[in-house]
Amino acid sequence: MLKIYSILPPPINKFAGFILYGLLSVALIALAQEDTIAGNCMVPLEPVPVENKQITIGYVQLFDTSQQKRPTIPWSYYDFINVIAYPQDRGGDWNDIFRPKDVSKLKLIDDLVRDKANSSTKILLSIRGYDVRQQIDGDYQKIITESIDTIKHHGLDGIDIEYPGMRGSLCKEPDFIWDKENDGKFINFLRNLRMELNGMEGPKKILMLTVAPDDNSYRSYPNSPLNLFRTAYESWSITGGIDSKKIIMGVDFGNTIQMIVDNVKAIEKSQTVNFTNNGVFDINRLGLEAQTKRIKYPCGDDVNDINQMKLYSWAWKYLSNSTLDPKSGYCNIINNNSQLNWTRNFGQVDESKTPWLYSAISPGITPNNYLYVSYEDFVSLSLKLEFAKNNSVGGISISDVTFDDDNLLNFMQPIRSKSAVGSSSPSNGSDNGNSKSNPNNNVGMKKGIITGSIVGSVLGLFLLVSCAYWYRQKTLRKSEVDINPELSSNRIVSSTTVIQSDRRIIDHLIIE
Repeated sequence: MLKIYSILPPPINKFAGFILYGLLSVALIALAQEDTIAGNCMVPLEPVPVENKQITIGYVQLFDTSQQKRPTIPWSYYDFINVIAYPQDRGGDWNDIFRPKDVSKLKLIDDLVRDKANSSTKILLSIRGYDVRQQIDGDYQKIITESIDTIKHHGLDGIDIEYPGMRGSLCKEPDFIWDKENDGKFINFLRNLRMELNGMEGPKKILMLTVAPDDNSYRSYPNSPLNLFRTAYESWSITGGIDSKKIIMGVDFGNTIQMIVDNVKAIEKSQTVNFTNNGVFDINRLGLEAQTKRIKYPCGDDVNDINQMKLYSWAWKYLSNSTLDPKSGYCNIINNNSQLNWTRNFGQVDESKTPWLYSAISPGITPNNYLYVSYEDFVSLSLKLEFAKNNSVGGISISDVTFDDDNLLNFMQPIRSKSAVGSSSPSNGSDNGNSKSNPNNNVGMKKGIITGSIVGSVLGLFLLVSCAYWYRQKTLRKSEVDINPELSSNRIVSSTTVIQSDRRIIDHLIIE
C-alpha cells in the first residue's frame, strides 16, 4: 500500500488506496456471508438433509370428504405413511370410528396398500380427533379390539394414536382438564394395545404416539416457529426423559391462514397475533385458490366458546405457485391478486425463524383487519433440519403429504442432486428438466458473480499498480544513474552516497 503512495502523484495515490481498501473490504464481507438467512431471505446453498438414520413419516388424511381419490405418494422417500381415516365427530360413538358409512375411505386404504407394492414403507392406521372423556374403562378394550381387527383387515403395519388432551381443539370446553388419573388409564390402554400388537402374526407391529400443541398455540403463534420446535423437543427429551432417537419432530406444509385484528406495525415485527371471530370473513371471496380449506371442526351450539374461529389451510404447492416467486428461492412476492397486496416478513422475534405474509383486507373500510399467512419454506425448514441433526432427533414427520408438490420433500432427501430442489417428480430427482428452477443455484450463481467481480477488480487494480510501479522505478533509476554515477550497476553504493535527484523522497537515510 505504501508503494501506491510512492508511485502515484497526489491526490491520485490517495484515491487508488481508498479504492483498493474498499474492494478488499467488500470482498471479505461477501466471502464471509452465511448461507442461512438472518432476515435477508437467502436460500441455504446446502440444505441439511435428513440423515439415513433418521426416519421420515408422512400423514395422509383420508377423512376429508373432498378426497375422492388416493394421493400420489413417492414411497421411496417415506419410511412410514400414517393414514388418518377414522376421526370421531364430537360426541359420536366409538363404533363409528372403525365402521364409517363412507366405504370409499376403506377402499382408499386398500389402494394405498397396493400402491406401495414392494416398497419397504410401512402403512399405519392413525386414530385422531376423539374425546377421551366419552370413554369408560370398558370401552378401552373395545377400542383395542376394533383397532386390531382393522389392521388385520387392511394388512396394515401398526397404529399411530393421538395422546388425548394434547391436540388443539377450538371447541374444547374451558373446564376440561386432563388429570393424572386419566393419564394413568391411557397408559394402561397403551400397554394392553402393545400386548395385542405383539401377539399378532407376522412382522412386529408398530405403535406410535402423537402429541400436539394446545389450542392456544393455534390462536397466538405462527406455523411451526423454531423456538417452539426446540421447546417441544426439550420438553420430551430433557424433561420427559425420552430417548431422542425415538422422538419425531413434525413440520407442516399446510400453511395457517387467518384473519387477525392487529396494528400493522405489530404484525411487521412479531408473529404473536390475536385471531378474530369474524362471521363475515369468507376466504373464498378474496380470490385465493379453491384448494384452500377449513382445517378445524365447527363448534356445536352447546359449546360456549368465544374463541370460535375459522382457520384455513393453504397448501405449500398452491402458495408457492401463486404468491411466491421461485426465481428468488420463493423469497419474493408475486402480487397478481387485485384484492390482496402481500407483504413478506421473516420472524426474528423470540427466534421464531419462520416466514409469514400479511395483507390488509378492504383497505380504508376495515383498516385493522389483515389476512395473515404463516408458512414453512426452504429456509425455515433448513433450520429445523439442522436442529434435528445436531440433537440426534429420530426423524421428521410431515402433517399432510398432499400439501407438498415435492419441493420441500426433495429438499429433505439425503441422496439427491443439487437440482432436486424444485423438482416436481421425486422419483426422478436428478432430472434437470423440471419446471421450477433450483433456487439454490440462483443464489449461488449471484454470490459467485459478486465475489468473482470483486476479486477480479482487486487483482486488476493490483496489476495496474504493479505496472505503474515498474515503470516508475525504471524512469527513476535511469534519471539517478545520469545524475549520480555511484548508483550505476557496476558500482557498490557507498555510505556517503546522496540521492540528489529528489530529496523530497526522504528526510533521513539511516543505515546501520
